[in-house]
Amino acid sequence: MKNKISLIIFFFVSFQLNAQINWSEDVASIIYDKCVECHRPQGIAPYSFTTYQDAYDFRYFIQDAISSGQMPPWLPDQDYRHFADEFFLTQDEEQKILDWVNQGAPSGDLNIAPNPPSFVNGSNSLLESIDYTVAIEPYTLQSNSDEYRWFVIPTNFSETVYVNKIEVFAGLKNIVHHADLSYDLSGNSLANDLADPLPGFNNSTGGPSISHYMNAWQPGGNIASFPENWGIAVPPGADFLIEIHYGPGGIGQIDSTIMNLQFVAPENIERAVNVAWLLSDSAPILQDGPLTIPANTIKTFHQETEPLSEPMSLISICPHMHYLGKSYKVWAETPGGTIIPLIDIPQWDFNWQRYYTYPYIEYLPVGTTIHSEGVYDNTDNNPNNPSDPPVDVSRGLKTTDEMFLCYFIYTDYEIGDENIFMGDTVTENITSSIFNPNIETINLNLFPNPSSSLIYSDVEIEGEAAIEIINVDGKIIHQTQVNNIDVILKNGIHVSHLKNGLHYLKIKYEDKIYLNSFVKIK
Repeated sequence: MKNKISLIIFFFVSFQLNAQINWSEDVASIIYDKCVECHRPQGIAPYSFTTYQDAYDFRYFIQDAISSGQMPPWLPDQDYRHFADEFFLTQDEEQKILDWVNQGAPSGDLNIAPNPPSFVNGSNSLLESIDYTVAIEPYTLQSNSDEYRWFVIPTNFSETVYVNKIEVFAGLKNIVHHADLSYDLSGNSLANDLADPLPGFNNSTGGPSISHYMNAWQPGGNIASFPENWGIAVPPGADFLIEIHYGPGGIGQIDSTIMNLQFVAPENIERAVNVAWLLSDSAPILQDGPLTIPANTIKTFHQETEPLSEPMSLISICPHMHYLGKSYKVWAETPGGTIIPLIDIPQWDFNWQRYYTYPYIEYLPVGTTIHSEGVYDNTDNNPNNPSDPPVDVSRGLKTTDEMFLCYFIYTDYEIGDENIFMGDTVTENITSSIFNPNIETINLNLFPNPSSSLIYSDVEIEGEAAIEIINVDGKIIHQTQVNNIDVILKNGIHVSHLKNGLHYLKIKYEDKIYLNSFVKIK
């Protein structure tokens, strides 16, 4: 009996040792992939997790943030719409991190740990290269109230440059309400800056002159990124203009906000990118204004654009509200009545205002209108309400005022734009379900995309094939073997039974895989 008990204990201890989670083999890759974008030196988060020691020191913070669902912060409703590079942990990833902390956060063999993320020239930048840095002259805040200030940086470019990526490092993370980038060809903004005794200028010196708006950054903002070889043209003689809104409470603090730019070589530029606040918080876009939220009320507002006069290729979207924001939902409606979900943020958080990029460029045809619904909570039940007790709040420029805006990154549509891949939501599960590095994968043209009922393809294949429909969790939700794939694709594959959102259609034909994503809508 004693030997039997010893054997049981031996196997139990052996199992426990084998099951131990460690940093080097299990956790580091997850932290680097899902956390370091924010948790790095000079990142928007307060702690850096770029080394084992960093993560070990903050292991209980990591545990609490994951257990509570606070981190990673991903606001959009995934049942409504998926985006590229979604910031969330799978259940398996969450469990690995929690088990690691519970087991004492062991390092494992650090010699086999993945390399920490590398940054350009030690700058902590996530860009592949930094071609130009737009840096303000350090500025000491003059007021404890909201400040608006513009800073001018002459470029001296000898030829047109094309900006493909924009990365912002706010000097005062807790004070900078927004930092927007434009350029000015008139020289008026530079004259105002030179006339002001302090770095930059404000409305007392004169207003800014903006030739072209380029970028909007708010708290929690990420890199503005466009498809390869697409960019915003900045001509010779342009002065960069950074507008910074400083929230209250910053008097005496020194700001040194910078913006890193990555260019496209002029010989490689293919398309011009446009940016605009297409949904505004005033008439005629605001349908039920003015934007006023009385104290102790919850109020809903709607926006609607004029029908598009030209087709649009939508790259990214970024809604904007202040502290009374409760939810923000945006969709498009085609002339035929098809509803295209664009984004739904059911629980607004002022601290996380990101660019949400579509996995594939979203095609909006001529005549499409863009709609929204925004809800504001000006009651004591809103923990973010800046006023206690609540006071009447209206549209305005101060942090304690409100806004109802949505920013779009887009370009003029060209045939095939909807097949341009911008990144993916793929987890390990979906990677193993869809991609096989040993089999040639060919892009599968699908139309209409999005679709509410049938989806077609004009690919020229015929005969026997295997069809799979896979959801974003990597689960195969439909599979069948057919003898006449050309007839099936010509007559259409039924998708009306699918849940709304992003899916993948995969066709295994001979020794090749034909693959593309599509969006199922109502």
